[in-house]
Amino acid sequence: MTSKMGRPRIDLKEKSKELNNQDFYSIDELAKIMKVERRTIKRAIERGEIEAIKIGKQYRIKKDNFL
Repeated sequence: MTSKMGRPRIDLKEKSKELNNQDFYSIDELAKIMKVERRTIKRAIERGEIEAIKIGKQYRIKKDNFL
């Protein structure tokens, strides 16, 4: 299904369920655990060194990536 703009529609309920089934860190949480500044984590995300999901203006990092 597509929107009026021709873009594919995202089923937000389904996406929400998918995200709720996983545990995530925020940038601040991960920075505290790793004992680095939050900007270090953000730069690593921007360089692709840390995989993250952007939700609105916030990033979420899967805890599984650091176990």
